[in-house]
Amino acid sequence: MASMLPVDLRRPTFFALAVLGSLGAALVGTDDVQAQSRGILPQATHLPASTRAMALGDAYQMGSGHADAIFYHPALLSGASGFGLDVQRWSAEGSAVAASAAMSWFGGNVGIGVRSMQFGSMLADLETLSTQDPFFVASSVPVSERIATVGYSRDFYFGLNLGVAVDLVDQRVGSQIHGVTLFDVGVSRTVGPLVAGFTAHDIGEKPIIDTGSAPARYTLGVGQYGRPLGPLDVGVAAQIGLDHADEITWGGGVEVGYWPVQGRTFVARLGVQNVPGGSEASPITAGFAFWGDDLTLEWAVRPFSGADDGGTHRFGIRFR
Repeated sequence: MASMLPVDLRRPTFFALAVLGSLGAALVGTDDVQAQSRGILPQATHLPASTRAMALGDAYQMGSGHADAIFYHPALLSGASGFGLDVQRWSAEGSAVAASAAMSWFGGNVGIGVRSMQFGSMLADLETLSTQDPFFVASSVPVSERIATVGYSRDFYFGLNLGVAVDLVDQRVGSQIHGVTLFDVGVSRTVGPLVAGFTAHDIGEKPIIDTGSAPARYTLGVGQYGRPLGPLDVGVAAQIGLDHADEITWGGGVEVGYWPVQGRTFVARLGVQNVPGGSEASPITAGFAFWGDDLTLEWAVRPFSGADDGGTHRFGIRFR
């Protein structure tokens, strides 16, 4: 079975954590983030934060052991390590960047993440923004989101892992600035050949979308990679969620890896996920990855009808 062999990266990972921590402090600490008016629910917490997950119908690969678990299921930080960087584009009008790092600390694992997103939207559309389609369209009102995340996970009894993540959100709509603090809380466990996790996302007061302090959504995910099938390694991932409007979201996918040489693995991915009403998004997602020892290069795409470049593309690089 092909896998990326772990090495002792404590020093580089610590450096990455320090850099991300400094960047996160700069993102949310350089301006007054007191809410000046009614704010908006951050879009970045609902969009893909992992290239691998995006290719699998935005279902996070629960057995990946990567630091970007902090954005999906903080309980999966247990055993996570390394550093990752992802960039996503919606033609020339919208973009997003995510970076994450994780390492062992005080009997558990700590992770730090940073997400940044820019797009345009009419002010009247922000309260009902529920699809990615507007990110392809130029608008006179610029919107940006910058989120610094700190998470911690620890093994518990009965094989359970418990995790929590804190999001410090800096939201800008035109000349207005909005600041919110949100929390994710979750649990994970190995169940037979799969890893399962359940997380409540975005707990805390959320401006504009009047949902109070209750979680914006709940997500249940399962997955694992590495089951041999002849000369191939096969992985699966699936997720189902319930959002603040009591609407069900879902997605899942399959990935197949081939390693002609030990330490050199080529992975093809195909996924499917729900399409929100009124969206021109395709239900199909796809991607490709190359694993070279401790370095991973990834690409994912979700087609949109009429979009430049055929849809939205995401690229990722990570080190273990």
